[in-house]
Order: sequence, then C-alpha cells, then structure tokens
Amino acid sequence: MSYVEEHGEANLIGAGPGMLADVVAGRRFREIAEPTIEGSWTIRDEVLFPAVSDCLPHRLLLANSDRMRALSQPVPMPTWPDVHRLIVQLTSTGVDVDRSAGAVARLLAAMDREGLLEPVSEPAADLDHAHVTFLGHSTAVVRSATAAVIVDPWVRPACGHYPADYQPLQLRDLGRIDAVVLTHSHPDHFDTGTLLQLPCDTRIIVPKLERETFLSVRMYERLHELGFDNVTELAWWDSVQVKDIEVTALPFHGEQPTDGSQLHPDIRNAGNTYFVRTPRCSAAFLADSGRDAGGDVRQVAARARRDLGSPDYLFVGYRGWLMYPVQLLTSSVGRYLPFVPAESWGVRQRIMTTADEAVDIAEIWKAPHLVPYADGGAPWYWQMGLGPRLDEAASENPVFDPFPERVIGAAATRTKTGSGVHRSTVNVLLMRPGDSIVSGGPQPRIERTQDFAWPYGEATPAVADAAYLG
Repeated sequence: MSYVEEHGEANLIGAGPGMLADVVAGRRFREIAEPTIEGSWTIRDEVLFPAVSDCLPHRLLLANSDRMRALSQPVPMPTWPDVHRLIVQLTSTGVDVDRSAGAVARLLAAMDREGLLEPVSEPAADLDHAHVTFLGHSTAVVRSATAAVIVDPWVRPACGHYPADYQPLQLRDLGRIDAVVLTHSHPDHFDTGTLLQLPCDTRIIVPKLERETFLSVRMYERLHELGFDNVTELAWWDSVQVKDIEVTALPFHGEQPTDGSQLHPDIRNAGNTYFVRTPRCSAAFLADSGRDAGGDVRQVAARARRDLGSPDYLFVGYRGWLMYPVQLLTSSVGRYLPFVPAESWGVRQRIMTTADEAVDIAEIWKAPHLVPYADGGAPWYWQMGLGPRLDEAASENPVFDPFPERVIGAAATRTKTGSGVHRSTVNVLLMRPGDSIVSGGPQPRIERTQDFAWPYGEATPAVADAAYLG
C-alpha cells in the first residue's frame, strides 16, 4: 500500500511482476512455501490447511456507529450458544434486563453502559405478500405462501449517516425465515453478525467442504461453534425441500485466484450458486461466480436449463473484477496471490462475470428477467467502499464496481448490423435495496417498501444506454 501511495496504482501494475519475483525469492516467502525445481513453489500444508483449533471464535464486538461507542467482550467457547440466544432475543422480542442473571446480566450491563441497548420496536415492514425481496448486495428473500428462504444474509444496522427515510431493512422486518442459503464464505456473504440474529434451530444450507482451507471457511463447522444445530451441507446438483420451496445447489466457478490455471487447484474458494423454486416463481442466485480452469458459469446455465428449467428471475453479479494479480494486494482477497503462477503475473484476470456476460448467461438459460446484484447498491455499502455510489454524486470504477445500469446498456447493445443496434430479448430489472417483486409475468410488478423506499433518482445519469467497458 505504501508503494501505491507513493507511485500510484498504475505504476504498481507495471512493476508488479518484478516485485512479486523479489518476494518469492525472499526468506519470508520461504516460511510459507517451498521452491520447486521447475522454478515454481509449493505452499506448505500448515498454510493450506490452518488448524481450526488455532482460530476459534473468542470475542464479540458490538458497536454503535452513531455514538461512536463499541464493546469488545471475550466469549469462552462453551458459552457461545447462550450468547447466541441472547442476541436473538435482543434483536427480536427483546430482553427484560432486570430479570437477567449471571454472564448474560453482566454482558447486558456492559452493553447498557456503552449505549448499545434500546427499547424494542415493532417490525416496520409487511413483506409476506412479496415473491422476492432484495435487501441489497447479495441478500434476497424468496417466499412462497408458507415459507421463506434468505440468501446470503448481510444486514447492516440503521445509522444517522444514511437518509432518515431510507435505512437498511432488518431481519425483524422480514417475518419468519425458514432457511438460510449461503453461497461462499467471504464475509460479505457469510456474515456471522447477521446470522447470530437468527434462532439456533434455523436451517442453514452451506456448500459441502470436507476440510477448511486457506481460501475457504468450513461454514458447517463454524456455525456449530456459534450454537447453530440445523446445518446442511449441499453438494452441487443436489436439492433439499424447505416446506414447499425447493433449493438446488449449482456449481460455483469463478472468484478464484485466476480465471485459468492456479497453483494447488484443489484449494478453492469453495461455494454454491442456487436455484430456488416456489409454487409461484423461481429464482437463481449466482453471487460472484464467473469462470476458472474448472468451468464457466455459462456452462452451468446451459445444464441447469436442461435439468431444472429457466428461472423467472436470474440474479447475476456483474462486477467483472478485471485486474492484474498484483492488484490483489489492494483488495479483500490478497490471500489469493500465492496461488497465482509466475507466468500469470503480467496477465489481466477476469474472475467475476461482466455486464455483457450477465446477459449471455440469461440468454443461455432463457431467463426472461435478469437482476444485476452483488455489488452493494445503497449508502450503507458505498460508504464502506463497496459498490458504486448511486446518489446525486454518482461515481463508479467501471472495472471493479460499475453502475448496475451498465447491464441495461449491455442488454440494449448486443450487436450492430447495417440496420442498426440490436438489443437482447432479456428484460433487465433494476431493483434497489428494499424493493420487492410482488407479481410475475412478462412485466413483473416491483413494489417499494414503505419507509424503506429508494430516495434517489431512478437511473444513474448518462449510463443507461452505454455498453459495458469490458
């Protein structure tokens, strides 16, 4: 980072291969990897497979960003289920502080001293009639008449830095949640702070992983440590029922160290994508997937169309993440870099789906409606540096965090002939955090949630008709 501050990121890209060669030749790198006679390296097993017992959950951090107050509380392993149940009560029905005792009473007293308790409020939204509700980034709720499944729950707290009439929806606003599905273990998809607000017996569906690795948390094991007792690992192409909702796990390709070959190819960012079917609609959620040496999300779409049919609503990431390997050091996945072979250091990678590819996937899958998602979408994301800014001061990084309207532009300019520009038959639905699909058909009706309605313009200026830059 100091190099970037002094010379700029453009110089980092040019100097990257040489800098990485110096690092690999150095003593510190040999503490984690052994050189090979071919001029490459093998990462040590203790790095590839960290000891789970060395990184158990041991502390609870609670914060109030409005008051700039925080509490960091040690939590012994055996007490996590009790702490979990307390958090559930605090974020739903509330707790009678005067009737608490023991460790719970001490924790509540510490929270009260730091201004972290407030009176219980009633749920602010009624969303039981919605088919799909989009909370923002990668979080959505799919409902039938009798059940609700939430995908990648990551709920941000209310804050005075956001517009007074546009605050994040909370779990208590969503009604009963019957199951959670998690795509992969990156913290914007596997957020334990949100999950701890759900009862211990909530059914949670996670990717199947035999052993925790440097690139993947074994969520099955970690959730049990926090007190969850109804966790299911689901392998690719397997299905489970949640009342009258069917959930099918699909392959997760992409968002790996490279979009081609990598060192230790069995060590992956393990994940699932999902096809969720209810009696009244179906939706697929592709998160941050793209392509890698093992496959391509477009191949997944082709097989899923044959085996499962076309989803009514296809939620697709569109960020692209077009980067040179050295740029990983300035990202949230710097740990990918030791897995990038030296011959790829000077080669730009595309480890997620671009806006154009999102439309490709929808056309292959014959999905009538495409929803661009998985890149923030509200002030509680862009203020932390995730996703484009979409208010009056709109701004984007077109190769990392493009405007969602780029997908509209990609669908509108699929090809050009002598007779003009030709558009895709796919309908791009631009959903804002807090929006719900409440009726289906060729023109689904999107409803804004009362008291959680998008306060900015309907389209970011000057991009709706522009093709993606990738």
